[in-house]
Amino acid sequence: MQKIVYISNSRDYTEQDNINENKYLVHINKLLEEGWTVAQMNPHVVDVDPKLEKYLHKETYVSFVVLEKPDKIG
Repeated sequence: MQKIVYISNSRDYTEQDNINENKYLVHINKLLEEGWTVAQMNPHVVDVDPKLEKYLHKETYVSFVVLEKPDKIG
């Protein structure tokens, strides 16, 4: 069985928060604990317009992830 999940994270480089508390990563970490494995990942970093001063230290990361888990037999 396969499942496609989406990760999106926009954060300021100076943030001190734990990145693993991101709502997307919490969901994926739970699936990984349940036995799903990453089959494919297509990461992209989205450029932020440097003219926007308030976003100078930001990055936005997005990815579609294909997770796989063997079908239960029997």
